[in-house]
Amino acid sequence: MLTPEICDEKWILAIDPGSDKVGYAVVYYNLEHGEMGIAWLTEMQRVFRRFCSGDLPNRPQAVVIGNGTAAAVLCRLYNDLGFDLPVYFAEEKNTTYKARARYFQENPPTGLWHFVPLGLQVPPCPLDDYAAWLIGEKYLFEHKLSTIPSP
Repeated sequence: MLTPEICDEKWILAIDPGSDKVGYAVVYYNLEHGEMGIAWLTEMQRVFRRFCSGDLPNRPQAVVIGNGTAAAVLCRLYNDLGFDLPVYFAEEKNTTYKARARYFQENPPTGLWHFVPLGLQVPPCPLDDYAAWLIGEKYLFEHKLSTIPSP
């Protein structure tokens, strides 16, 4: 995984808004992810400041917010901070469901869990950050910004 501080590649900050917790992911144009995490809605000012302030080469090309639960709240919060990066909304339909599959793709079960069908397993953590990654990927595909052809 790459981080924005050491990568010259273009990237976006993707957000999966929720009423309490918010997933975020650095998504590069080659569809790899950098830092991912989950923050409480009340902590999102800190997250926006961390990723959206600073020198231009180290900032995202845009902030992409899923159009779900707290999208309007997050957009107002971001706009109040006065950053000049564009904000876009992206469809987040089925991203939470697909995040489960992506989690197990990156973290395959080990030991005896390897024999239990994935449909019967529950990830040990919330998946909002994986949903944010998927929102970012979807945005890059739909706007033909990805350096990887769409599947």
